[in-house]
Amino acid sequence: MKKFNKLKQPRNLIVFLAIILFISITTFSTLVLANQNTIKVDASVVNIRTGPGLSYDIMTQVVGGEKINIIKEENEWYKIRLSNDQIGWVASWLIGNTEFSAASNKLGTISAESANIRSEGNLDATILGKATKGTELTVLFQQNNWTQIQYNGQVAWVSSDLIEITAEKKSIIPIVYSPKTNEDTSIEILTVRSEGTNIRSGPSVNESVLFKASKGDNLTYISTEGEWYKIKNSKGQTGYVANWVVDLSGNQTAAPSANISSLSEATIVIDAGHGGEDPGAPASSYNEKQATLKTAMALSSRLKQAGVNVILTRNSDDFVSLNDRAYISNQASADAFISIHYDSTEIPNEISGTTTYYYHENDKNLAETINKQLQINNPLPNNGTRFGDYYVLRENTRPSVLLELGYLNNTVDQATIYTDSYQAFAVESIYQALNNYFSS
Repeated sequence: MKKFNKLKQPRNLIVFLAIILFISITTFSTLVLANQNTIKVDASVVNIRTGPGLSYDIMTQVVGGEKINIIKEENEWYKIRLSNDQIGWVASWLIGNTEFSAASNKLGTISAESANIRSEGNLDATILGKATKGTELTVLFQQNNWTQIQYNGQVAWVSSDLIEITAEKKSIIPIVYSPKTNEDTSIEILTVRSEGTNIRSGPSVNESVLFKASKGDNLTYISTEGEWYKIKNSKGQTGYVANWVVDLSGNQTAAPSANISSLSEATIVIDAGHGGEDPGAPASSYNEKQATLKTAMALSSRLKQAGVNVILTRNSDDFVSLNDRAYISNQASADAFISIHYDSTEIPNEISGTTTYYYHENDKNLAETINKQLQINNPLPNNGTRFGDYYVLRENTRPSVLLELGYLNNTVDQATIYTDSYQAFAVESIYQALNNYFSS
């Protein structure tokens, strides 16, 4: 019996020591793994997004020195847990670099006479096009002496030596909002411009929608908070409405509309030419009314992403009279009216390219700004800016232009117009031009 105990005791000791060793190794491994899954942010500010891509909304930001826990990695994006247990995504390559997102509205201006726009951030990457000196582009972020930009509806790169970060537009996704509240005694009644106008719980486009107001509704003014009005409707409901979607009315001394200093503050009317019983210029594939609607809808989506209040004269294959188109613009007090068209001639292949028309002399600046942007990397010829005696321009009291974006009975134009790349080019050119117009 004693012999058995002498043999058992060393075995128990060995087992005990093995258990201790296992626990120590496990604890050490856990600590190492924890350290491996924790990263420190070196950049001054990094955006945390709701999903693994730059197209996802920004949910918050972290500053330099903050530690974040990595849950997993997906396509060079980290799914992370913040100190407050929020779950979000951050680009792995931004931890030590500076990011400028579309939501923070950073602008860059080409400083060289000509700059190659590339598909990736290196000299071996495909050249997507060229940008001339003075061209303004939305900047996404910078890394290793390369700047990522938005270019003709896609993500592209330009050498950081050839672009200067020149301006910051008004953010449409405020991180912190603490507006100064005041009351303007000259305002009594606000009149809603458009059907289905959102009345929100707070003075921001990020606040929830409490209810919607109809076109022509009169709202009682309570106070002003930044660029928002606190209001009360006829049912006694209170909320906030943006100052760019209402008119000051109901009293004899109404103040003028707020000055527009950025595109995100503007009301833009997009007019898809023709429609319904009016097909416009015929083509072998589809009529002008279909081409204009496709472009108008894409432009509307692009502008709305930037926080712009967009009004469409039509969003389906409906007939809208020329008088109604001008009326919609005038009634909405639009900051710009853009009429989209595609042309044709009696003789096929006689003319090619884009043309920008204006009627009122005051609208010439808007026309020239848009036409200048349409000249950059346009796969079709650019025919310049011209006076055009069109009803929707002549009877329009708001800044207005009519764009002919190509000829449907020109073989080359037709083959180009129908491509997604040309649609993206046209939309991005108009967007950038409007951004330049209101920024200046």
